[in-house]
Amino acid sequence: MATPPPSQAGAIRPREAQPGPGRGGNGTRDPFAHTRVVRTARVALPVVAGLVLLLIVIWPLFGGSGDGSKAGPDQGDLEMTKARYLGTDTTDRPFEIRADRVTQLGDTGSEVDLSAPEADITLKGGDWLSLAADSGHYDQDKNVLTLQGKVSIFHGAGYEFRTSEAALDVDKGLAWGNKPVEGQGPLGMVEAGGFRVLQDGDVLVFTGAARLRAMAAGGDKNKPEGTAP
Repeated sequence: MATPPPSQAGAIRPREAQPGPGRGGNGTRDPFAHTRVVRTARVALPVVAGLVLLLIVIWPLFGGSGDGSKAGPDQGDLEMTKARYLGTDTTDRPFEIRADRVTQLGDTGSEVDLSAPEADITLKGGDWLSLAADSGHYDQDKNVLTLQGKVSIFHGAGYEFRTSEAALDVDKGLAWGNKPVEGQGPLGMVEAGGFRVLQDGDVLVFTGAARLRAMAAGGDKNKPEGTAP
């Protein structure tokens, strides 16, 4: 007697071959797949490295408060816009530096150029000094800010004057400039060849050919009482 054929219901069928990674629909390997991966990596890796460098150098320097960054005008420069740097001096008094644009100089990231910088520093006894300019340079290692262009300086004692160049040593609470200066204060109008803010802001000295036009009683600056050499 012939043996009946086995039932087909429980039979296990082999899976149909599927195209694997890098293979075409006919199962053959795509010869260009590896080349495309290499090309993608060559583009992506430098971009990622640049972003990491930006975070390491610029972000810690200005506290991460900037709202944008991009490549600077010189190859390799890094920029941050609307930046703000908060810090303290050697006696833990706060200071703040702001700028419309910050451009890193060199590889260390400790020096930056500033566009439209502003600075506020707290002096001894709670007094303050505020500066603003067209451009500037900040050395983080030395904690020294230099300003150029139209420089405006405001002192908490009531002095306001303008010059074309000034420097601020944050740690020592000193400010100085060797360019002509003009302004006003509680005693009247002043013109000089330069200025010094000394002894942590307690002393303000005008240098060079300094002239003071004292105001008349009542503080009307339009009525000079006299001129002091």
